[in-house]
Amino acid sequence: MTPKKKQKTAKSDKTNEELQRVTETAKRAIADLQNLKRRQEEEKIHWIKMANADLMKRILPILDNLDLAKKHMPEGAEGWYKGIEMSINQLQQTMLDAGLTPLETVGQPFDPEKHEAITQGPGEKDTITEEFEKGYKLGDYIIRHAKVKVGDGSQ
Repeated sequence: MTPKKKQKTAKSDKTNEELQRVTETAKRAIADLQNLKRRQEEEKIHWIKMANADLMKRILPILDNLDLAKKHMPEGAEGWYKGIEMSINQLQQTMLDAGLTPLETVGQPFDPEKHEAITQGPGEKDTITEEFEKGYKLGDYIIRHAKVKVGDGSQ
């Protein structure tokens, strides 16, 4: 090979190496940008869920009070009862649509991650026998523990 060809080949090899290095750097930069966008979207979704959870926590006592009102219907107030029941059902459906789900309690094993034991009494050991206040979760996040009575193993 002539010296000029060797020189051109060396330049060409150097240029190819530089091109590969720049290409790898560009690929890494694009991947970093995609990861950043994904993390930002996940964080945005997280903050929206937390804002929803806070709002749901504030609404739950209202739902509890409506449920109590429904249980204490005065005689001859069937129309009143139907109105309260429709409002409760609408509110519950709206909350379900937003991702809020009630926790299962009675007959379930006691789970301190989901339930708060208020008292113990007769019943199968470590099994929930009564629910005093409903618990709820938003997605996988518990926003209110269920207040329950747990069996102590006596019958």
